[in-house]
Amino acid sequence: MSRLLERPPVKVTELHGEYAVLHRNIVCGAVLAAGLLAAAIGCQSKQEGRQVIRVVRNVGGRESFRLHWEAWKAAFERDNPGWSLELINIGNTNASEFYQTRIATNDLPEVIQTWTLTKYLADNGHLVPLPDEYYTEFGLPLPPPYKGKRYTTMGGLQVRGLAVNRKMWASIGVTEPPATWEALLDGLAKLKAAGHKPLTYGAREWPAATPLSMAIATNLYEYRGAPVDEHKPSWTRRRDAGEVRFATDPVARKIMMNTIQFLTTYADKGVLSDGYSESKGEFFQGKSATWIMGCWIGGDLEANKVQVEIEYWPFPSMTGRKPAFVTGSSLQSGWAITSTAQGDKQAKALAAVKALYDPEVYQIWLNAEAQLATATNVPPVTGPHSDWPASKAFYANMAANTRKYGTTRGAGVNLDNQPPLSMEDAYMRVMQDILTGERDVGKLLGKLDAAWETGRKGEK
Repeated sequence: MSRLLERPPVKVTELHGEYAVLHRNIVCGAVLAAGLLAAAIGCQSKQEGRQVIRVVRNVGGRESFRLHWEAWKAAFERDNPGWSLELINIGNTNASEFYQTRIATNDLPEVIQTWTLTKYLADNGHLVPLPDEYYTEFGLPLPPPYKGKRYTTMGGLQVRGLAVNRKMWASIGVTEPPATWEALLDGLAKLKAAGHKPLTYGAREWPAATPLSMAIATNLYEYRGAPVDEHKPSWTRRRDAGEVRFATDPVARKIMMNTIQFLTTYADKGVLSDGYSESKGEFFQGKSATWIMGCWIGGDLEANKVQVEIEYWPFPSMTGRKPAFVTGSSLQSGWAITSTAQGDKQAKALAAVKALYDPEVYQIWLNAEAQLATATNVPPVTGPHSDWPASKAFYANMAANTRKYGTTRGAGVNLDNQPPLSMEDAYMRVMQDILTGERDVGKLLGKLDAAWETGRKGEK
């Protein structure tokens, strides 16, 4: 047993989806009622004087996330006697709704996961900036600043690409990532002809957006490796300025036409009832050949005792570019200290986010998310590690292919240079529309334009 995990089970404050639904009207209101204000004061007073740092972590039912949390808590409490970390486990709750509810009740936890909400939280004064020394202490690359400040922890390198069943693809003679979109479709056709299920795809919830999101990231955008040249405006900047639109952009039209062909040919009937869990179960059991999904699935291989050998390939281009993995790891999207943390609590909240880079905690984090190491001063950690055969093979293949093919930040250029956050929902709805029979390319692209404009208005 790990030296950090030789401790009793942690106390978990579990918040389910019903919590967010119950408070939906509260978070949407612009003015708090007197009763809500009284509740806010009560919530704040309960936290004063407690030597506790509350931390938001989406543990849910993932064993790897639970192990990471317990190691993090143990490391912090070992180095900060008399203080403790308390888990606010939001599981699959909508984070935006949860945070807005807590903001409305003046009860935002001291350390939170920001995900795509960093800009919103920073703009509204809810985050405390981190000094550059925080990053350099652990050998982390400095994330692009937002309005001159940096707010969040940085994990490892997380990428999105194609998870493939190595044996199924090898059975049709394909042992290397397809160089083009056409080569990918050719491989899927051969897999289908050979009696394999070529694709796992769940369209009931957020994974529905993934193929379209990645196609847009790798074809409308071109930011690979090197720092962004701000003199070359991104598609996002041009769209915001009215210079381009989905409905009139020839590349966007090609992406949509290819996506329609892809779904109508390889998405099985019934995928609208399948979500992430169903897709994971199918692919991990070796029932399909390909799953377009983030590298984090590698963190679940050992916990689920997966026997299938899975390789991780880059996403092929539709426009003649080289295949690449999509990453959002350059953006500020980790844990952050909130303005709730004042005085001693702010110092201890900083200690809490530093504890993320305790060697054992960082190692478990990389394992849980199947991320490549970016902190160069956390010895002896060099990357995700497992003795489980499927995990070991996945990590090695992902690392080798990431070095070979590289990454693109796609649309996530910076916090102030990215699409409206609601666009992932728009991609999901368009994919669902295709599955229910919509084939009008102009109408589908028009829905993306409308969603972009609505999303921008919602940010003001």
